[in-house]
Amino acid sequence: MQISNFMMKMYKNLFYLAALAVILWSCGQQKSTKQTTTTDSTGIQTVNVPATSDTPIDTLELAGKTYLIYTIDSMVFESFKLQPQDTSETLALAKDSTVKRSGNTLQFKLQNGKTTTLTDKDDDAENEGDFVHFAYLSDYPEINSKGIVAYYYESQDFLLLNTLTGDTLHLWTEPIFSPDKKQILCASMDLVAAFMPNGFQLFNIEKDSIRYVGETNLEKWGPTETKWVDTKTILCRYISIDDEGTTKSLHVKMVQQ
Repeated sequence: MQISNFMMKMYKNLFYLAALAVILWSCGQQKSTKQTTTTDSTGIQTVNVPATSDTPIDTLELAGKTYLIYTIDSMVFESFKLQPQDTSETLALAKDSTVKRSGNTLQFKLQNGKTTTLTDKDDDAENEGDFVHFAYLSDYPEINSKGIVAYYYESQDFLLLNTLTGDTLHLWTEPIFSPDKKQILCASMDLVAAFMPNGFQLFNIEKDSIRYVGETNLEKWGPTETKWVDTKTILCRYISIDDEGTTKSLHVKMVQQ
């Protein structure tokens, strides 16, 4: 009986030690994946997103800048929220009295009081190349623009309609704004069909216009769920497909050099 009690006490102590080890390990893991934010003398914030790879797994060039790509923890990635994106024209129209749909036509009331229109060619298109359907999705008052997705026969892109002039600018996808609101990034993935671009497109936001800066077309991987967290750091899911058709997904950060 004495030996049995001794063994029970020993096992209980071992259990407590094991539990303590798990708690300490968990705390170490949380510390290693915790991101912090620092602000320099000019007021620019930098987010320290810890990498799980010691060296870059890839690089890319965009608008004359080099980005080093590192893997990051999935929980860290999920802690940064995606930029909100509208997906319903009905909801977008309900929130915006300056845009109306009449049949197959969208009517936009400009700031100068004039009206400009976009008309679908989906029912009466003479050939596949003429097909287009417009859907109003977003209001961007900070850049005097309305956002419209344009669906073509086998692809789509995104239009910014200037509410000062009525001019339209074609983007690859819905814009992702930089934290300082000085640039726009478009991230597009089409690794298989290649009907749409696969890579990144960059624009500068200027006083009265959006100016194209550059683009990069990727061959080995494509970006999804892209998040711009500070002026030099962009997060995304890094999707690749091997020769056997197996899809691989990584969470990565791209750091501008």
